[in-house]
Amino acid sequence: MGQARARDHQAGTPIGGLSGHAAPADRPAVRFRGLWWKAATALWMCAAIAAAFVYVGPVQTASGQPVFTMGGHGAKLIFFHVPCAWMACVAYVAAAWYAARYLARCRRPLPAGPPEDDLKSAAAMELGLLFAVLATVTGSIFSHNEWGMYWSWDPRQTSIVVVMLLFAGYLVLRGALDDPGVRARLSAAYAVVAVVPALFLIWVLPRIVETLHGFANEAVFVGLGASFRLVLYGLALPAFIGLFTWMFQLRLRAMKLEWRRDEAP
Repeated sequence: MGQARARDHQAGTPIGGLSGHAAPADRPAVRFRGLWWKAATALWMCAAIAAAFVYVGPVQTASGQPVFTMGGHGAKLIFFHVPCAWMACVAYVAAAWYAARYLARCRRPLPAGPPEDDLKSAAAMELGLLFAVLATVTGSIFSHNEWGMYWSWDPRQTSIVVVMLLFAGYLVLRGALDDPGVRARLSAAYAVVAVVPALFLIWVLPRIVETLHGFANEAVFVGLGASFRLVLYGLALPAFIGLFTWMFQLRLRAMKLEWRRDEAP
């Protein structure tokens, strides 16, 4: 028995489900590829959370009165609210970019395998909805701390609701279509067309109408100290960018597996 197994191994015959052409020692290099930046993202996020609650102190007026309530600690929500809002915007732009690439290439014969640009656009839209919801929740808590109510239908709050509906509409459209080619083309067209009103609602509307959010921006980005800006721009935003990239890659990998499962005979 042992001699036969040795001959099979020398001949390259699979033993125990392992092929002689694929050495098991080669697998960890593929499995752990990119681990360094993922570990850095995790450490950066831990540093951002620790700095938000330990390094940054409460916000107080010149007379020592705490602002943003919660003993002056309510302003720390910006370390999570602002990155979530920015990631939602980045997701929408990325989805529109990949959708435009798919539409530009779909007229030519596509290579075999999963439609890369279509799946990337869908993954970005899913993450955009997630981060838009998180931005809305954290913004509502901030609104309650500052103005005494979770929701007031402020133009900024109204615009984020419409943006979430645009994200959700894309996912509903995609889930309602069974044909992969039609689903990819219509979803891509939706993402490209909807990016214009989405960016208008995110960046333009709150700046051309009177809104409470304008006062919040001035208070947070101008009135707060250097420690807030250091943690926000130096720790929180880079950590959320890494988190978004990590989640994007994981979702894209899952979508490719689902595509291969559905296309299998």
